[in-house]
Formats: sequence, C-alpha cells, structure tokens
Amino acid sequence: MGIRVVLAEDNTLLREGIARLLERADDIDLVGTAVDRPSLEALIEAESPDLVVTDIRMPPTGTDEGIQIAAALRESRPAVGVVVLSQYAEPAYA
Repeated sequence: MGIRVVLAEDNTLLREGIARLLERADDIDLVGTAVDRPSLEALIEAESPDLVVTDIRMPPTGTDEGIQIAAALRESRPAVGVVVLSQYAEPAYA
C-alpha cells in the first residue's frame, strides 16, 4: 500500500494528466479526484488521504480555495501533507 493521494484540479486536462502521472508511480495510490472545494472536502473526509495535491483557484469562487483547504487541514488533520499547485507569478501565491 502506497501513499494515499487526493488530487483537486478544476482544469480537466491538467487533472487527468497529473492523475495519470500519479497512477504510474508504484508507491502512490490515487484514491480520488475533485473538481471543486466541496468535492475535495468530501473526498478528504471519505478517503483520509496521506497527501492532498490541490490547485489554488477552484470553484465555487475561483479565488483561493486551495489555500483555504491547506490552512484548514493544518488545523484539523496536521498529519496530512499538502502540495498546492500554482500558476501565479505573484510571490504571495507562487
């Protein structure tokens, strides 16, 4: 059994590409993908992942849902690792 990973990305092409890369790794179990904050929160609750890979901006608001999820996980599940994907050039988000 490998590292249990949940992936959240609203862009279909990126989500499917990253998912395929993760699925090829022998030590990673991709246990679910999400397209928005509500579906990510549901997956985290249902799957208890070891790692969450998330985009910064996702529906429903398209602002900083990924950062909000990361901050919430630090409080509620500090053992869960978080990787935040960024396409921002701004240092505050990059």
